[in-house]
Amino acid sequence: AHMITPEMSDILLCPLDPQREARLVVDGGYTTLLCGRCRVQFNIREGFPSLLTDEATLPDGASNLRELPCHPTRQ
Repeated sequence: AHMITPEMSDILLCPLDPQREARLVVDGGYTTLLCGRCRVQFNIREGFPSLLTDEATLPDGASNLRELPCHPTRQ
């Protein structure tokens, strides 16, 4: 059973984005949430998303969070 309902996924936003506009989408396997803007990934553990930025997985080619388009320093 997946805890993340379609209604929940409508309100899940990337915690890095200061505008709070970048949506997170659930991947097909329900194991990660992916930011539609900066492509950072957050793990889903036992049905609950972990939105801690220090536990996030960076997209390919990024070496730190500050390089991502959602990061506040990039605005």
